Amino acid sequence: MTTSLLLTNGYIHSVSEPYANALHADNGVIAWLGSDAAGQQLVAATVSGPIEARDLDQALVTPAFIDGFSTHPISATDTRVALSTREPTETGVYYAPVNEDRSDADGIYVSGEEVSQLKDILAEISPPTQLLIESADVQQLDDILAALEQQSNTSLMRSRHRILANHTITERLIDRLGSVHASVTVVPDIDADTPRIHAPVASLIANGIHVATGTGRWSGSIWDLVTALIEHEDEAQRLSTRAAFNTVSRDGVRVWPSQIAQEHMAAGRIAVGSPADVNIWRAEELGVQAPDIQAAHWSTDKRAGSALLPILSSSTQRPQLELRIRHGNIV
Repeated sequence: MTTSLLLTNGYIHSVSEPYANALHADNGVIAWLGSDAAGQQLVAATVSGPIEARDLDQALVTPAFIDGFSTHPISATDTRVALSTREPTETGVYYAPVNEDRSDADGIYVSGEEVSQLKDILAEISPPTQLLIESADVQQLDDILAALEQQSNTSLMRSRHRILANHTITERLIDRLGSVHASVTVVPDIDADTPRIHAPVASLIANGIHVATGTGRWSGSIWDLVTALIEHEDEAQRLSTRAAFNTVSRDGVRVWPSQIAQEHMAAGRIAVGSPADVNIWRAEELGVQAPDIQAAHWSTDKRAGSALLPILSSSTQRPQLELRIRHGNIV
């Protein structure tokens, strides 16, 4: 098994090092980011054991996906590295259904049918236990918030409950979400084999609400979820590619229960000290894409100083996976 890996001649999607085209992973973590020449010199000077070097031939390196909520487990060939789920898992966060054994759970899942019991459920638990609460519509979200608002501010801050929703959310409800320190996890509806996002993701993010995106029952490319966010049916709610990508990477960690999120805060990003869990992609175009598809612009010129991502639309080909690296090893 490789203990040291050097990737060169690529585009590294790193917000902390947007000019990097080389990455060194050692003992399962990212040890260095920078230029090709510097990387080769550094590794030669500091690594005494075996080194695997890989020329990426201008491919894109991104963090592995972190799924905000899924009904299907991570497979051996998955582009995801972690998920939130209702089934016990070793690769993410397990929310036990209300009426099942919670002894090994990280949190509790409250379905839409169980929202009427929410006050009783809240009375049974103590912080920092986190609830993942399903909301089907505006009225149900109002009921959820009304129950949460009966809790003390200290309890709410410690628990940081999650709302699972993909429906209209008014500005007033967004304000109330902020006041109860809740996050929102958006799972798409599937229409004609296409994921659709209805929740006002841009407004939620603009108001300081943490937003993660989950696949739910979607088993296609997660890039399709990113595309659904940048092509939101409401033009005012469209995200930039970078903001949309964050919801399926680092933001998927931020919404986890506090202690788990703190333990894995470096996950979902490419930075020195982060887990060396990355995907390598071949994409038609790379660039910086604005929320308005018509205003999108792209360039592979690193002098722009922005971490690049694929230019996405419903009419373009999805990026093609070339390699997966887990714990610093090519798999």
